[in-house]
Amino acid sequence: MTKPTIEPSSEELFNFPCDYPIKIMGEDCADLNVTMCRIIERHAGKIHPNQITSKKSSKGKYVAYTVRIVATSRAQLDSINQELQDDPLVAYIL
Repeated sequence: MTKPTIEPSSEELFNFPCDYPIKIMGEDCADLNVTMCRIIERHAGKIHPNQITSKKSSKGKYVAYTVRIVATSRAQLDSINQELQDDPLVAYIL
């Protein structure tokens, strides 16, 4: 007989608080940067410019941002991801 395994909860997968990268992709426009910062700051506090890196696509139509935050809970991450997903300027979130 095999022993039952207990799956870790989402809170146990991360050791909160922790450094957490949020990756966002969308069409390259100034509004995307402003919008994503506003959404993330609503849940994680002020973002310093050194927390954000960006890379444009080869043809320059899209941009990918990585925003590093100190995540405090799974609920915080879920809220950020949901708001970003709901925004029409955001094409993808990783």
